[in-house]
Amino acid sequence: MVMLFYMNSLLKSLCFTALILSIVQGAKANPSIQYSENLMSGAKVQGQGRMTYWGFDLYDAKLLQLNNSSGYALRIDYLKNFKSDDLREQTIKEMTQLGVPEENRKKWSNGLKDIFPNIATGNSLTAIYRPKVGTIFLHNEKYIGQMAGDEFSKAFFSIWLDPRTSAPQLRTQLLSQDCTPKFISSKC
Repeated sequence: MVMLFYMNSLLKSLCFTALILSIVQGAKANPSIQYSENLMSGAKVQGQGRMTYWGFDLYDAKLLQLNNSSGYALRIDYLKNFKSDDLREQTIKEMTQLGVPEENRKKWSNGLKDIFPNIATGNSLTAIYRPKVGTIFLHNEKYIGQMAGDEFSKAFFSIWLDPRTSAPQLRTQLLSQDCTPKFISSKC
């Protein structure tokens, strides 16, 4: 009986150790977790503005060009609370208006469901586009997930930067005097 108790305790300990090792190995296998907080160092602000809807200030947005790369970051500092499902649904609605195919929207909606958090006033959400990697998401400067592929990145950043955006005034403020980033449109 004592031997059975000892074996059970040893098995639980080994399972716990294996779980911890798999988490640590997962972090090592996904380099974005390790360097996500360093991606923003040296980034230059391209433009910034405030999103207002019917007189209500929703968020402040800042477009940054990453240091020594063709990557970009969009940082949103929220002025209101938003539920994760509302953020995801609005993201997909904006993509629909930009003509993103339904198949992609469905796939990405499922992925964003696991990434987007509930947002409280004062929270930030940062999307970092890395060419040939995709979009890395940070919530209050902490890694929360990643959507692979340039196709998603183009659709996501187009919500704010495409000439057909539903927020043309914010687009103008974000782009300042520069052209739309090349990963969205080759036209200047």
